[in-house]
Amino acid sequence: MTRPNRPARPTGARPTGAAPRPGGGAPRGRALAKTRTSPISTFGALGVVAAVLLAGLGYGFSTGTQNKSAVSEQTSRTLPVGSATAVCQGEMGAGNDTSTSLTTFTPSGNATTGTDGASVQYVDGKPFAPLKIGAAGTRSSAQQVTQFNTVTNDVGELQPVPLVLQATGSYAPGFTAGELIRSDSGNQRGMAASPCTTPSTDFWFAGVSVGTTDRDSWLYMANTDNAPATVNLTYYGQDGKIDTGTLGHDITVLPHTSTKYQLSSPLGPAAQASAVAGVHVTTTEGRVAAQVLDIDKPQKSDNGTGRGMDFIPAQTPAVAAETSQTIPGIPAPGNTLTKFDLVISSTSDVPVSIDHVYWYGKQGRIELAAQTQDPGKGYTKRDSPLSIAPNHTVILDMTSAAQDKTESAALQIVGSGGSFLSGVRLVETDSKSGTQDSAYLAPTPPVGSEAIVGDSNIGGAAKSTLVLTSAGSKGSTVQVTTIGADNKPAVDQVTIAANSTVAYTPKATGWFTAIVQPQPGSDPIYGARILSDLPTKGGMQVTAQTLEDARVSAAVPPVAPDLSGAVAR
Repeated sequence: MTRPNRPARPTGARPTGAAPRPGGGAPRGRALAKTRTSPISTFGALGVVAAVLLAGLGYGFSTGTQNKSAVSEQTSRTLPVGSATAVCQGEMGAGNDTSTSLTTFTPSGNATTGTDGASVQYVDGKPFAPLKIGAAGTRSSAQQVTQFNTVTNDVGELQPVPLVLQATGSYAPGFTAGELIRSDSGNQRGMAASPCTTPSTDFWFAGVSVGTTDRDSWLYMANTDNAPATVNLTYYGQDGKIDTGTLGHDITVLPHTSTKYQLSSPLGPAAQASAVAGVHVTTTEGRVAAQVLDIDKPQKSDNGTGRGMDFIPAQTPAVAAETSQTIPGIPAPGNTLTKFDLVISSTSDVPVSIDHVYWYGKQGRIELAAQTQDPGKGYTKRDSPLSIAPNHTVILDMTSAAQDKTESAALQIVGSGGSFLSGVRLVETDSKSGTQDSAYLAPTPPVGSEAIVGDSNIGGAAKSTLVLTSAGSKGSTVQVTTIGADNKPAVDQVTIAANSTVAYTPKATGWFTAIVQPQPGSDPIYGARILSDLPTKGGMQVTAQTLEDARVSAAVPPVAPDLSGAVAR
């Protein structure tokens, strides 16, 4: 599959399915994908309706004429997750050797609710044969799928159709799905990994490219529901919030369809050669599953060979609202880490003060000092404290942060004032071939019960490393379980000193799933999986994925057993 060139924007081009604008004809930016509609399971939509009804009933009960003391005694219950939905993109490199590996895993031993079932199909309802989902406790994988169904969008581009994975009953508690895309040649050569995405109404992405020459950031959106979704984008650039006019707003994604959107498109002629922004993706109607794939463009000296790609992790509103954000998984620089950028966007109308930047390395937590020399072009000086104007984005060069080339770490950013968004961009370079690949990290909450990374690999030149940080004064013990192709678990214990980071190589060979479980009495644990490889065709490949809690249970609000007080008479 070859990556199409960016087409010129025709006058009046609009996303497929968008309502006509009053006055007609103003440019609308890149036309979005044509859509195909066919039946798909309505379970996800029914779940939304049920949640709304439950919320409504709970509210009616609490505000009715029932005795208030009786209402206060009602408490929410924690129940096993009854259903889970994940959306996976696929096969988005440009070389003939591009492939996608998909892996699912559900931990065993959890109580269940509902009817047992697990399915995978394209978003338009067509079957997907390569992946068969096994029972809880078993690892299911489709390795190196080289061809996905495609659709043709309004400007003649072919784009892969994403997959929808759904789990109910015993398959649902902790259900995890992940994807790993790699292309060993072509102008999108590199490796990219991500958890498959749960549909939502609100996503944040730090450090996306809105430039025209160095890299492209593509927003992929899929609508798994039976109603259209309307999407709006807000940009926080290096010169402040970017006014895109009517572009990037009211993007329609029809039911059971998907689309991709180049994030520099709404800027049009105002787009700079190289520019970075934070982007907020929200829906005013419906839900979408959103992912951003960032691709470093080949330069003249590269002879068409790609300079790397990876997914930029999506952040939830809760994470983006925190005034203390921890980004785990900074790999040891060695002789290969050539770029380490910390991107921070002020996302409110009041200034942000970055009061502290802490480094959790081998020897404990230290506070990084301010820079004593002016940074390079495009970077902001790392002062202490650092003031960021409202709605502005800054980039800090962190390549000098590690004093030891063998030291892995986590970053903690502590701010005050307005809200902010943060993320890290890493570039690894292979000196022998001169090739590079990129990886992205984002803040994440500590692992509570267990985190699951579906696809990791150790064998040949491939290496998976778990970068684990204990944030606190006691230290931590973590149990790491690996499950390979034979589905036989191997268990190991990892000890982490207080306020420090260790780089742990799992005891596994070949492709495996890793389960990370903090043990009782441990300090908060943050982590990420770094996967690197040197493919047979030469060059460096690397990708990163932060550890996030598997969704095993959910809190269910109380619902009145007697609804006589829910409606006034």
